[in-house]
Amino acid sequence: MDDADRPGNRPPEGQTGRTVDEQRQRRHQRQHQHQHQHQQRQYRQDQHREPRHRQDQHRQLQHRQHRRHQRCPHCTYPIADEPVQGTDDAPGPFCSENCRDADADDDIVRERGYKRFLTGVEPLDALVPRGIPSNAFVLLTGDEGTRRSELTTELVWRALTRGEPAVIVAFNDPPIAVLERFFTLDWNLLPFLEMDRLRIVDCFTHRLEDRDAFQSTRNDWGQFVGGVAEDAVVAVRDPSDLGEVASALERALDDLEMTETGVTVLDSIDEIDALVQDRLLHNFVEDVRATVCKARFVPMFASATTSGDRAYPIDDEYVFDGIVDLRLADHVVPETRLTQLGVRKLVGAQFVPQWATYTVGPGRGLFTFDPATESTDVFTAGTGTKTGTGTEARSDGPSYGGP
Repeated sequence: MDDADRPGNRPPEGQTGRTVDEQRQRRHQRQHQHQHQHQQRQYRQDQHREPRHRQDQHRQLQHRQHRRHQRCPHCTYPIADEPVQGTDDAPGPFCSENCRDADADDDIVRERGYKRFLTGVEPLDALVPRGIPSNAFVLLTGDEGTRRSELTTELVWRALTRGEPAVIVAFNDPPIAVLERFFTLDWNLLPFLEMDRLRIVDCFTHRLEDRDAFQSTRNDWGQFVGGVAEDAVVAVRDPSDLGEVASALERALDDLEMTETGVTVLDSIDEIDALVQDRLLHNFVEDVRATVCKARFVPMFASATTSGDRAYPIDDEYVFDGIVDLRLADHVVPETRLTQLGVRKLVGAQFVPQWATYTVGPGRGLFTFDPATESTDVFTAGTGTKTGTGTEARSDGPSYGGP
């Protein structure tokens, strides 16, 4: 029997053409085709909607990024949320209503970046390229021979040459010796004394048993410089009274109108430690940090030695906003002892976690060099500066008895 004659495969009575199985198969094919067409249409619709969805997401992302890059014209910080629109008296947008109202009241728009500054000291700026916060109390700590005095001297010098005032709280040396450091580095301080940009809080002279004899034995150059600097000295009669020291510091800052400008240097914490008890020293550091650094936005740099058995200020390092370590390294170049600087801690700023090798040159101050390739050039003939840079010291060196 042929397949066509099998029951169920023959077309119904009076009909010709496809068999029942063929019709069923045809229906299945049409259903499958309709399903496929529907899926294709859905896919095309989804493809059409997805770019628009991605575009919306991209626009939202751009909007958020734009807000992050927007800065409030009053506080200068990024606008984190939806901006607050300004007014006729205070064009915006602002980060908050408080900033908008304050801006309308005082008409002051602060310059962006005033809360950080570059010190001008080459090895320090190399490790903190975006600047040190202006309200920071920074400890400069290291072994003897690491040039801490030169570092604090240069911090003051760079501030003066930027047109800013400076205050030195001197426990280690009398004012004439403090000034002599600048001349030793071939930096002429006399014009800045004449412009009244410097104050020295003298916490040394009144500790001498015979102050008159000290004054009378100075040479002619010392008498001359002392006379020029007379108005720049703020005397402290009892340096062991840290309240008197703090008051003298405040008077010096007020005289120079130091708020959001200038630099203050404290030399040194070791001498204060020798005069007072630990808790008094701790409280003094906290008070000065609050009244000078945080209230006035004037940075302070204090020096201390790590030599000997004295643990302070390492045990109280949380008091300081920043700690800069200075060390002597004899493992870098054979038979050579190098000075290196590294930032251990600096709140509110990014820093490079490396050691910078440096030395000091007259007229140039502290500068970095590569100890593996430049040591010979740097220390040739004891110049202390790189040869061929145009900053070499004079053959006779700086004069210690005068300019």
